[in-house]
Amino acid sequence: MGRLVVDEALGRGYTVIAMVHNHDPFGERAGLKVVKGDIYDAQSVTAVLSNSKAVIICLGSWGQKRRDVMTSAMRAIIPAMKAHGIRRIVTLTGSGAVAPDVKPNAIRRFGLKLLSLFPIGKIFRDGEDHMRLLAKSSLDWTTLRSPVMRDSGNTKYNLSMKVGNHLRTINRRTVAIALVDQLDTTGFIGQAPIIHHG
Repeated sequence: MGRLVVDEALGRGYTVIAMVHNHDPFGERAGLKVVKGDIYDAQSVTAVLSNSKAVIICLGSWGQKRRDVMTSAMRAIIPAMKAHGIRRIVTLTGSGAVAPDVKPNAIRRFGLKLLSLFPIGKIFRDGEDHMRLLAKSSLDWTTLRSPVMRDSGNTKYNLSMKVGNHLRTINRRTVAIALVDQLDTTGFIGQAPIIHHG
């Protein structure tokens, strides 16, 4: 997803600073600076965000030993953004994560308790916890909640606060387009809409 977001942003003429953990998947490209960093290191994050005007986060806990990637990132990124006077942040999580302004009903609470026994439940919790941190911040945040992504499909999309069908899928490039689109719109500031094909 990070590669697709970088491609989309560069294609629109943005100057991009991409933070990577280990290797550089991008290579040298005009308008792109790749910086190695660690989201668990607040100083590293603060240095990367210097001179930035907005932040897009495509991190996730899938395939990671620790299931707190998004939450830990927010603990470093939110104060770093405030220190640099950056207001706009767009993040991505799964559509199974409950938005911070929604109180789960009894069935949902039971489901979350059951899922917490498995890795996917911890990943949903990470997505929810990172949104709660954003909601408590004074930043102009938007979190896109995405169903399972695939490589095929059109790139038309809609954003909605309605949960809908969790079995839907969406094209990865569509999600990247929507993430970058949020840099130029204010309609979903302070919200966590679900993306689906238009």
